[in-house]
Amino acid sequence: MKAVRWQVAPSAILLFALLYFFDRTGVVSALLPAALVHELGHVAALSLCGAPIRQVQLNLSGVELAYAGMLRRDKALWCLSAGPAAGLLFSLAACRLGTPFWRLSGAVSFCLSIFNLLPVLPLDGGRILCELTGERFTAGVSQAAAAAMLLAGGALLVLRRTPFPLAMGLWLYACQLPAAPQRGI
Repeated sequence: MKAVRWQVAPSAILLFALLYFFDRTGVVSALLPAALVHELGHVAALSLCGAPIRQVQLNLSGVELAYAGMLRRDKALWCLSAGPAAGLLFSLAACRLGTPFWRLSGAVSFCLSIFNLLPVLPLDGGRILCELTGERFTAGVSQAAAAAMLLAGGALLVLRRTPFPLAMGLWLYACQLPAAPQRGI
């Protein structure tokens, strides 16, 4: 069995450090268990499908898992959905624990799971759509959904002075610039 290769982009470390430093609400700390459970959902599904993980990459897009072999469509759909599903289950469990930190982590996990199901590449929802409909259709839907998120983020910035949705819209829109869907979860 080959060892898993780990890659961490310096820009990802810098972004996390800045977010953590300026976070007065504890959301960044609450994001860590939520993101870990999400990724462990993918890892568990890949393991059950016999697709060993070859590389874990942490970059500005988040965590990307590269695995060995090819998955049939049903197994690929299962592996892609496992992260958001694990996140939603974690959300329910964390909210029931009752402490403020776990309730916040559960809420963050819920938002992360729903966000990841948007039909936008490189998110899980975009990759699920690509498995179901193909790259050409997914590219059009992904671009339209990213543009809609960008516009909604701009409106929320103006109306509610909330910059985070605009930042997410900008990131999703930037991901639509010349890039093909990647193989991985």
